[in-house]
Amino acid sequence: MRRLIVLPTSRAGWGLLIAFVALVLAGTWPVIGLVNRATLVMGLPLMVVWSYLIIFACVAVMLIGNHIVERDDHE
Repeated sequence: MRRLIVLPTSRAGWGLLIAFVALVLAGTWPVIGLVNRATLVMGLPLMVVWSYLIIFACVAVMLIGNHIVERDDHE
């Protein structure tokens, strides 16, 4: 029987899980309320820059995760 949730088995896996959860939480209401200001950063609203940062950080975490999975030769 397959499990619904698969937990990491290595320290790197737990680190990636924590990083990804932190990034998801960074895009939710309490943090967004702190970033939602009428401030421009490089001509863009701070909220848009924050969104770009979260998206690129998620991509980086997923790339690192793929690299770790390929290195460990997991399925």
